[in-house]
Amino acid sequence: MKIIDSTGVEIANPDLTLGYLKPETQTVHHDAVAGVEEVSHYEYKTYPNGGRDRWKVIDVPGVDPQPAWDEEVPVMRYIRYTAEELAAQEKARKEAQQRQEALDKLPETLAALQAAQADADALNVDQAYRLTLLELGITE
Repeated sequence: MKIIDSTGVEIANPDLTLGYLKPETQTVHHDAVAGVEEVSHYEYKTYPNGGRDRWKVIDVPGVDPQPAWDEEVPVMRYIRYTAEELAAQEKARKEAQQRQEALDKLPETLAALQAAQADADALNVDQAYRLTLLELGITE
């Protein structure tokens, strides 16, 4: 499939980081073809025994007349991103990178939070134990 830019010029390798491809159709006009009669002549070869061969030689091949017609050809149009679109893509890429870095650190963060929770639970149990002893008037 042919890839064209916004002016209709064909592009071999578009940079998809700076633009995108949009499927479209392009109308190609074919002019009418006038019919041409075939022009030919015959050539002969005579043999010594009196025999002859004859063959037709075509000087101008004949062409059938055809009306003008339009053809719809599928193409891909390369559309460049605007500066705003490129900035938004860069921002989204950075956000995705930060999100991925946070996800990569998640197991360590979870382990640290679980250790902190275990320490807090141990302190709460110890405090509850001491309060109970104090309420009961028991000294260690």
